[in-house]
Amino acid sequence: MSKREMMNHASRAGLAQTGFTLLEVLMALVFFALVGVVLQQVTASTVGQLQKIELKTLSAWIAENKLSEIRLAKSLPKARQYKEDIEFGQFDWQLVTQVKTTNNPDINRVEVEVFHITPGAGDTRKTYFMTGFVGRY
Repeated sequence: MSKREMMNHASRAGLAQTGFTLLEVLMALVFFALVGVVLQQVTASTVGQLQKIELKTLSAWIAENKLSEIRLAKSLPKARQYKEDIEFGQFDWQLVTQVKTTNNPDINRVEVEVFHITPGAGDTRKTYFMTGFVGRY
């Protein structure tokens, strides 16, 4: 029996065919591609949420620092709007502080708005708002 006849005989018996068919390989590739796409979307969403939390935390610290700075001042701040640009946590921010009078002449209402300045574009986006009260004594 020649080698060729032995191969034909073995293939008819089902012994020589091992491995995957082309269809099985393509289905596996489609499956792994879909898994990869889902993982990429989950990772992108997680990174986006992390960046939002970072900006929110930093802007809260900025607002709390400004309110503490006003409270530690020796005098009651005048009723008006104050604007300042600051750099904090490797980001640029715009801080708008609005001091308003109340019915009590010894207490002023302070509203602090924090805006994140987008690098390059210069656009501002409000990221935090805080209200507090400052007394004369």
